[in-house]
Amino acid sequence: MDPQKQSEPEEGLTADVIHLNGGTIGAISADAVQIQRGGATRIIATDVELRQGAAGVVTAENVAMNQSWAMGVRATHIGLAGGGAGMVMGEQVGLDNSRAGLTLARRADLTNSNTFILLAREVNGPVETVLDTRGAVAAGLVAGIAIGLVLFVGGVLSRRRL
Repeated sequence: MDPQKQSEPEEGLTADVIHLNGGTIGAISADAVQIQRGGATRIIATDVELRQGAAGVVTAENVAMNQSWAMGVRATHIGLAGGGAGMVMGEQVGLDNSRAGLTLARRADLTNSNTFILLAREVNGPVETVLDTRGAVAAGLVAGIAIGLVLFVGGVLSRRRL
């Protein structure tokens, strides 16, 4: 096999079931996807399992990630153990020893996990977050008031110059 072709990601792939052990692939569309020590740019599937892998964007019904990373994950059920994601959005999100930038969930179960921003209807377990739902509302109010004051003062000053 040509060594240069081996290092380049493959084109997109559509199938019922996809098992990828090592290597990378562009886009994947399937019913079930299992990736171990590999990666994909975009995954659209019913069930996704990543083990020591990485993905750009994952859209699925069920996602299980173990020691894996993704830029964005959107699914009904998400389980993330020992990994991380830029954004996680789902009905039920479980983070165990994991990190997430933004977590949006109806129910979030967190164990030894950190998330920068957490917006969830129900949260179970201790979590370290920079901004939770109440904090986001308060930050929005403060930002709105600050912007309103700046615009008001700017309008008053511009009238004085005329």
